[in-house]
Amino acid sequence: MVYNVNVDVNRILKSISALRSVRSAYPDEITVFPMAVYQTRRSTYVRTGDNVETDTNWQIVIDIFIQEGSLTFIVDEVTDKFAQIGFEATVQQANQAGFNRAIITLIGVVDNTNNHVYQAH
Repeated sequence: MVYNVNVDVNRILKSISALRSVRSAYPDEITVFPMAVYQTRRSTYVRTGDNVETDTNWQIVIDIFIQEGSLTFIVDEVTDKFAQIGFEATVQQANQAGFNRAIITLIGVVDNTNNHVYQAH
C-alpha cells in the first residue's frame, strides 16, 4: 500500500503558527495572509515482480503568500520541518503584485514498507 504523504503535508503546515490558512487547492481569491497552498505528485519508484509499489517518489509544491514583508522565517520553518523527515527542498521567490510569494519544492522517496523518506540519487 502506498503511504499517503498528503496527510503529513497538511499536518506539518497546520503546525506552523505563522500560517493563518493552509489549503490543498487555490481559493478564488487570496484574502488571508500568510497562506500556504500545497499540491503533491507521486510516481512509482520501485515496484516488485508481484506489482507491489514498495517505494514512491513524491514531489510536494508549497506556495507561501504574505501581503507584505519577508517570507524567510516561514520558509525556513517549512523547509526545516520537512528536512527533519527526509525531504530535500528548493525555494524560489515569485513575488506578485499585491503580495510576496515563495515556492517551495520538496522531493523525496517514501519507503512504503517502513514509512520513512530517503533521497535516491
